[in-house]
Amino acid sequence: MDSDEEFKSGALKANLNCRFYRRIFPKVDELVMVEVRHVDQVGASVLLLEYNNIEGLIMLGELSKKRIRSVTKLTRVGRQEVVVVIRVDESKGYLDLSKKQVTSENIAECEAKYNKAKAVNNILRHVAQTTGTDIEILYETIGWPLYEKYEHALDAFKLAVVEPDTVLEGLTMTPEIRQSLLKVIKNRLAPQPLKIRADFSVTCFEYEGIDAIKAALMAGMELANENVKIDIRLIAAPLYVIVLTTVDKNTGLNTASASLKRIADEIKSRGGNYMIKEGPHILNATGDHDLEEMIQKQSNTNKVISDIDEDNDETMGDVDIGIDVNEIDAKNASSKPDDDDDEEEKN
Repeated sequence: MDSDEEFKSGALKANLNCRFYRRIFPKVDELVMVEVRHVDQVGASVLLLEYNNIEGLIMLGELSKKRIRSVTKLTRVGRQEVVVVIRVDESKGYLDLSKKQVTSENIAECEAKYNKAKAVNNILRHVAQTTGTDIEILYETIGWPLYEKYEHALDAFKLAVVEPDTVLEGLTMTPEIRQSLLKVIKNRLAPQPLKIRADFSVTCFEYEGIDAIKAALMAGMELANENVKIDIRLIAAPLYVIVLTTVDKNTGLNTASASLKRIADEIKSRGGNYMIKEGPHILNATGDHDLEEMIQKQSNTNKVISDIDEDNDETMGDVDIGIDVNEIDAKNASSKPDDDDDEEEKN
């Protein structure tokens, strides 16, 4: 039986529906996410998505603080809403809810809570499908204990990417479930690398201008390590771009700023000039594509590229110096007095 057949077989055997939390019913004043099932002149009948779709009711007077002319203008079937629980009768299974008492801050808070809990549910649901285990058993043995041990089960799963033994210690599960759980956690929650970009210009028209620029760029590269990769490329002289690749946003931004400061300090100490064109910022997919196009275009132009020592650490990336030697020579020549003219003046 191949993996697809095993996946389908497990899905048929296992119960895949369960509430997100250990409590069967929500508490009064709790914010919950619901989906509207039916709307009439009495109010809106809804399903509580975090509580295995148990039913609740939003009475007409709890839909809006404003005068209601038409219920259908306030909500509609299939729409997800954030509501607050105002009454719970567990013996009869009655839940009264309110939409009008919910603020914009409440909506953002509830959506964040729901999305995190849904991510946990999706992970456990996948494990239930692949192993043929009822999802409620997985919540009993894994999900709910992690909710109690950590601030949130999703936080525990993220930590399990790097510290699986610590997070899963004391939890009862078969080797098959453990292997399936760790696999789906790593696939879904492993941090994705991001790119941080900044644009700057460096010039130096001193006699050893090329070496000065090279030294400045290499000074910026020295901050690269196993967690942050740094590349510096020429866009069009004297404009350069520095790109850092890392999984931590704050670390990347701080390293970018520190690297640029090193470049500025080094080039100025050698008589050159530095100017920031665009500060460090997160590079999105569109910006990444545009950057690659610029680099590709520049690689087709005539430029001299300084050699970099081959024994540089791999994490340091690449430096494309792109210095126009003729430009520097011309500048230097213009700054020197003409020997023949000096002789004529003396004569």
